[in-house]
Amino acid sequence: MTKKGEPLRLLAQINFSEMEPSLPHYPTEGILQFFVADDDVYGLDFEDGTHQDTFRVVYHTAIETDPSKWLNDFPAFGNENYFPIEKECALTFEHSEEIVSGSDYRFNLISKVDQLLEDEDYEAHEEITEAYFDMASGQGCKLGGYPFFTQEDPRAYGKYLTFDTLLLQIDTDSDLAIMWGDSGVANFFISAEDLKKRDFTKVLYNWDCY
Repeated sequence: MTKKGEPLRLLAQINFSEMEPSLPHYPTEGILQFFVADDDVYGLDFEDGTHQDTFRVVYHTAIETDPSKWLNDFPAFGNENYFPIEKECALTFEHSEEIVSGSDYRFNLISKVDQLLEDEDYEAHEEITEAYFDMASGQGCKLGGYPFFTQEDPRAYGKYLTFDTLLLQIDTDSDLAIMWGDSGVANFFISAEDLKKRDFTKVLYNWDCY
């Protein structure tokens, strides 16, 4: 529930004991759950993306294996059209590696490609960024790696620089009936130090669309 008593809906949960191989610094056991508000902006707080009220990330170190203790009486939600995932989806994991995505604000810092804009070489800037994005867009659903944005990285202006690790990304996927607004994407970020400490109280939540 939010502070106003509004319900939060389960967006995703990761059972780390079922994930092989494990990722560096991520848990190897327990369940991590992601909840968002049942509203037309999916719980996004435009003023503070780290304010865990209309969204929440909860980590359970121990998994209850006794079915008699499981919650089976789930609340009903009336705003079905507001939720980005229309049906339950099972998760499978495949390990891969990737370079920094063209959407990640650190791409500009590393490549110095924005210098072309200062030099008013707009054609070269567009050519380079489009070519790089085709190679490393960051799209897809994943844990770790580098993010994808349809608009821009919320960390680009310095407010959320400590959130250096992509905790979870859920991308639009028509085959799985996942749709964030107009073909958007959602990201959850955490600092590497908080991830190592299993402290999920400070997480940055963002989603955007075209």
